[in-house]
Amino acid sequence: MAIGRIRVRHPGSTDRGGRRMLTPYPSPEPGEPVSGPPLRPAAPTTSTQQPRSPDAAEAQLMADQRAKDRRPPGNAGQAGETGEDPTLEPPAPERPVAEADPAPVAGKPGIEQVEGGNRPTNPQAEVQGEDSPERDPDPQVEGEPTSAEPEQAPETAGPGEDTVVITPRSAGDTVVITPRAAGDTVVIPMASVAAPTDVVTAVIPVVPGRRDGRRTEVTPPPDRARRPRPARAPREPLDLGHAPAVLTISALGVLMVALAYAGGRVSTGNAQFAYWLGQVVVFTPVVVRLLSRRMAGVAESFVLVMGLALHQYLLKWMYSPDQFRFPDELQHWLATTIIVQSGELFRPNPALPPAEHFPGLAELGAATADLTGLPVTAAGVIVAGIAHLVFVGLLFAVVLRASNSPAVAGVACAIYATALHYLFFNSMFLYQTAALPFFMLTIWAVRRWRVEGGRTFVVPAVAAMALTTVSHHVTALALVATLLLFAIAELVLDRPRRWSALAMPAVAAAVVAAWILLVATDVLGYLEEPVNQVRRTVSQLFSGGGDAASTTAPVSIGQLAVQGAGLLGLLVLYLAVTRDMVHRRDRDWWRWAAVAGGLVFFAGNGVRFLGQNGPEIAGRLSTFTYLPISIVAAIGLVRGVQLIPARDADGHRWRAAAPAIDVVLPGGWNLYSRVAAGSAMITLLMIGARAGGWPPIASILPGPYLAGGYERSVDAYGVAAADWQRTTLGRDNRVGGDATSVSLASTYGRQDPVREVGELYYADTWGLAQDDLVQRLHVQYLVVDRRLGTQLPESGAYFESDPRSGQITSPLTAGQLGKFDALAGFDRLYDNGTVRIYRTGAQ
Repeated sequence: MAIGRIRVRHPGSTDRGGRRMLTPYPSPEPGEPVSGPPLRPAAPTTSTQQPRSPDAAEAQLMADQRAKDRRPPGNAGQAGETGEDPTLEPPAPERPVAEADPAPVAGKPGIEQVEGGNRPTNPQAEVQGEDSPERDPDPQVEGEPTSAEPEQAPETAGPGEDTVVITPRSAGDTVVITPRAAGDTVVIPMASVAAPTDVVTAVIPVVPGRRDGRRTEVTPPPDRARRPRPARAPREPLDLGHAPAVLTISALGVLMVALAYAGGRVSTGNAQFAYWLGQVVVFTPVVVRLLSRRMAGVAESFVLVMGLALHQYLLKWMYSPDQFRFPDELQHWLATTIIVQSGELFRPNPALPPAEHFPGLAELGAATADLTGLPVTAAGVIVAGIAHLVFVGLLFAVVLRASNSPAVAGVACAIYATALHYLFFNSMFLYQTAALPFFMLTIWAVRRWRVEGGRTFVVPAVAAMALTTVSHHVTALALVATLLLFAIAELVLDRPRRWSALAMPAVAAAVVAAWILLVATDVLGYLEEPVNQVRRTVSQLFSGGGDAASTTAPVSIGQLAVQGAGLLGLLVLYLAVTRDMVHRRDRDWWRWAAVAGGLVFFAGNGVRFLGQNGPEIAGRLSTFTYLPISIVAAIGLVRGVQLIPARDADGHRWRAAAPAIDVVLPGGWNLYSRVAAGSAMITLLMIGARAGGWPPIASILPGPYLAGGYERSVDAYGVAAADWQRTTLGRDNRVGGDATSVSLASTYGRQDPVREVGELYYADTWGLAQDDLVQRLHVQYLVVDRRLGTQLPESGAYFESDPRSGQITSPLTAGQLGKFDALAGFDRLYDNGTVRIYRTGAQ
């Protein structure tokens, strides 16, 4: 390397710029010998390796060099073999006679030329200026040649082993530095101009260039005029950070939604505005905090997630705090009541026959009611709430274990909270709510078993499979599919391939198949009808036909726009993360399983447009398919995946790979823009889920009776008529009516419901076809709600299996509802002014 000249300027004694080290040795005057300690060579540093403090860095460099000097390169690996003490310094190598007694260098008092450089003659040169008892008897240093003596090239040393020691006599001296190779470090002791005892040392790293010849970027030094930001104190393991303050703000949103519910019950005009504002206040502050980089850690993220889940469950409970009103909740309320009264499992449930063979939820509710003495409704609220919170907690644990990031785990849970059925279906008193915690526990145990090995997690995995199976049929089938997806991903990506990955899917499939084929045989017929309806709708789309049953309820343009924007954001994140994983050749089977599950999510969204039950089927599927897309989106938001990648060195944009998993998190305005964009997207997803999820947008606030409004259709008139049926008519009579009347009759009234009676109500006159239908269905009683003649159905249908679903343009007429009074053989047995009950005479 060519010899260059560097002018060394000496800063003041109070200036702390540069990498300097104070020593107790005075600066020598001109002509005096050097009395300070010899300077030690320092290991080269790079542009990204910045020591935390100059003193600590220089001390570490000296310690490393002392350890290196004690072992010559030729004998470095022989100390242990010869039995010699590795701490003893080996004897100095023999030198030629011509170099045995070197003369002092002219013009450099106190410096003599030795092999590879100059050595101080001062006996105090052996002192290191530190309290360590170790001494280096033969430090080797180099100096510059003098004008009186010809310059001689020193011997070549290995890379990083040469050191140039320069002792300038006054400020402004010019010295010559001869680095040996790329990566060498030049150590320059700089004389102080203030106090004679202040001697400073500057370490100048020589940063090599890149192999392609381009210049390596070096991080600029910090601005000294700028006041440094104090370092944050280390966080405690249970530090909650700002979680209490954020959840307090979120609780204010819960209060706003409660006021909106109260306003809806009395038809206040501003109740809708208060509802949506409250939903945003509940949700958005938690999301912003989860996306920030200053979270305290796992404890804060977990508390934020669980606090958000609790607040959202309160929103669901406040909608109807006094009783269950949703038809499915009423069916499971009846199953729990039967167990409480009889003390036996597997008792028939006329409202929901398949629930007889899946008694998980009913057993939990009955046990809680027996232990606490609470009514079944209160016990059901407690069981559903605890199950919902446990499911969210297990989801957080699974994602945390897979990503090793509390931010990714928290954001994934927040995104999952925007699923269509998260707020109501996934937290209602339904058997799916009881099965979801066992579903997630199985996923957690199986992954721990595959990653860590051993049999510790096999037993809880198999036990959770069994509990999932006896709790809910659809969740059990989804569990088998999920475990099979994990096994396939592991077999494809892991090397060496372990076929034991198929063990857990096989066990789960065997357990579920045995239960359905041997015990719950009626569940196949129960699930067959909605599947056949979707199949018929798909075939009609390709054939160009259609019928009333394949018609979906109309959806507003605004609702579709909000949901479409949120889904587009998820799609962009999904594609960005997938492209990144492909370019990095990611081999993590967990992340690739999430990518595959995200593809299933986007495909399942098309089911909502297939038939009358399409939206419900799509919402039920999103309970499971929304899990993987939430994880993928959380990785993209937290890890800062480039949506539009920057160009690489060759000018390529889309072929440039930017790491998405182990990348340094963004900072500055880039971080703020990502937090703002991520929070806006997740909030938009939440708004779309509330508008298109459950309850329907027209029934999003509680209030007076609405025809076909599910929860809004349950009121005192209908409950009173159902109670009369139980006390007067007895149980297990065949009762038909609209969707709400049949639901109340089968639960509160304990009757056997008949749901295919729509043609009897739509007929303008009674004829032989109607008589034949009554005899075929064995309808003994008909319930007529006169309010069906004043309102259109909010859900698009008055009856279950309504033949005119989605095509109703006007309410039922007075003649259609009043014709039963003029029919021979029909008797009006009950009339409370709104609801009437007729006896048909059929047996």
